[in-house]
Amino acid sequence: MSQEFQQDQVFEKIDYTQQTFPKGEYDNCTFVDCKFEGVYMDAISFLECTFDTCDMTNAKVKNASFNEVDFLNCKLLGVDFSKCTDFLFSVTFQDCRLELASFAELKIKQTTFRTSNLREADFTGTNLENSVFDDCDLTAAIFENTNLGKADFSSAYNYNIDPTVNQIKKAKFSRSEIHGLLYKYDIKITS
Repeated sequence: MSQEFQQDQVFEKIDYTQQTFPKGEYDNCTFVDCKFEGVYMDAISFLECTFDTCDMTNAKVKNASFNEVDFLNCKLLGVDFSKCTDFLFSVTFQDCRLELASFAELKIKQTTFRTSNLREADFTGTNLENSVFDDCDLTAAIFENTNLGKADFSSAYNYNIDPTVNQIKKAKFSRSEIHGLLYKYDIKITS
C-alpha cells in the first residue's frame, strides 16, 4: 500500500468513517470538522498539524506520530495516546473532551491542556513536568507514579492527586482545590 505525503493542505468536513483515511505523512495540515470516530490512524505521522472541531472518539493511534500537533474543540473520548510513538510526541489541547483518554507512561513535559474535560483520563507513570492544566475538569483522572514537578493546576478542579505516590515538587495548586491533595486522609477542610 503506498504512503501519501500531504503538506500545507486543509481537509474540511470529511467523514473518514465512510472512507479510508490515507496512511502517510501529514505536514502542516489542518483538519476541520472531520470525523475519525473509531478510525485506524496507526503508523501515520502528523507534523505541525491542527485538528479543529474533529470527532476522534476511540480513534486507533498505535505507532502514530504527533509532533507539534494542536487539538482545538475536539472530541477525543477513549483515545489511547499511550500507544503512539513517544519520540518527539508534542501536543496541545484546547476546549477538548478527553474523557477516558490514556497518556500512561508517556513523556509529555510542557503539555498544555486548556479548558478541557479530562474525566477518567489515565496519567499513570506519565512525565508531565511543567505541564499546564488550565481550567480543566480532572474528575476521576488517574495520577499514579506520575511526575507532576512544576506542573500548574492552579485553575484545574476536581482532581485527586496523592502526594505520596506522585512527584509534585514545585507544582502549583489553588487554595480552593487543595482538598484534592488530601482526599485519601478523609479529613474536613474548613475556611
